[in-house]
Amino acid sequence: MDYQATLNTLSEYFCDLMIIQYKTSEQNRALLYLLAQVIFGNMLIKQVEDLCVDVDKSEGVQLDVVGAWVGIDRFFQGRENFTHPYFSMPSYKTIKNNEYLPFTGGFSTYENFSAVLGGFLMYQDDIDVKTTFSKLPDELYRPLIKLKIIKNSIKKTNKSIDEAIYNWSGGEVYTTWDTMKLTFNYAPNFQQIMELALQKNVLPAPCGVNIILREVEE
Repeated sequence: MDYQATLNTLSEYFCDLMIIQYKTSEQNRALLYLLAQVIFGNMLIKQVEDLCVDVDKSEGVQLDVVGAWVGIDRFFQGRENFTHPYFSMPSYKTIKNNEYLPFTGGFSTYENFSAVLGGFLMYQDDIDVKTTFSKLPDELYRPLIKLKIIKNSIKKTNKSIDEAIYNWSGGEVYTTWDTMKLTFNYAPNFQQIMELALQKNVLPAPCGVNIILREVEE
């Protein structure tokens, strides 16, 4: 937004509200123009809203404020939320049964070296996650806020929910319907978000409809 242009438009608008006998007075217009500039304070409130209380731009405590406005906090129950895989040495049973955990990682290859985000899990990393396990990091909290905004604002119809969830996830989560059942089908990389969304009660659904989560293999 061009804040100065908006401020000038508002100032001109209030100047034009003067009755006809005063409208052509340059002094009167200048006074009202100045008063409008002072009252709107260089559009500071709008700048704060756009730049500081924006779900995509806010971070840390400011993101907490955005969450409080829509009715969701960053606390959760009973999870360890790592943000990327770590190198691990799985057991034979894990390999045989393909029972890898979501954050079980391995060595990168020359083909994916630049794209794979991983590392070795150091003791301090493990302690940091476990001692702050009750608070979501921004990268997990932000999509949950967006889900809560969707739940707060849309009509709970099949079409509205289908479109909102598909757009929110970039096509990686889609909904299917049955009698009094709504299934959220998600790609494996959305497992954390969807489980947290269910726990935080931010998934949109019509009243009385049972919500089911279903991971879809790629």
